[in-house]
Amino acid sequence: MAIATKIKTNTPVKSSFLPEDFQNQIANNLTTVNNPEEKIETPATEDIQPETSTKSEAKGKYNDVANLHFSRGKKAEFKAFFSANEVTLVQGVENAVNYIMKEVKAGRLKVSRNGIEKVGE
Repeated sequence: MAIATKIKTNTPVKSSFLPEDFQNQIANNLTTVNNPEEKIETPATEDIQPETSTKSEAKGKYNDVANLHFSRGKKAEFKAFFSANEVTLVQGVENAVNYIMKEVKAGRLKVSRNGIEKVGE
């Protein structure tokens, strides 16, 4: 059984399986309304300044985005740890990476595929 049928007039289709208000909506959606649109005032062309924003400025505070994939259950573990120390997950990860980078540059840590090791052990 077809749900919709072609309507040659603007009267709703008499059908037993469609509620009358729904039939009225269908009939009203198929008709065109000739309402005059409100005129929107635009500023004078001399007041408009050229847009100089770059793509990075348009992103707002999220200029750099990285998707991190943790091992199963690690996200909850990290989030609980950082929350206990009143730091968000993003802030905690960023602080940890900055700390590791600083220690590697100072020669106190070594980062490899096997993990992080103290230098001299």
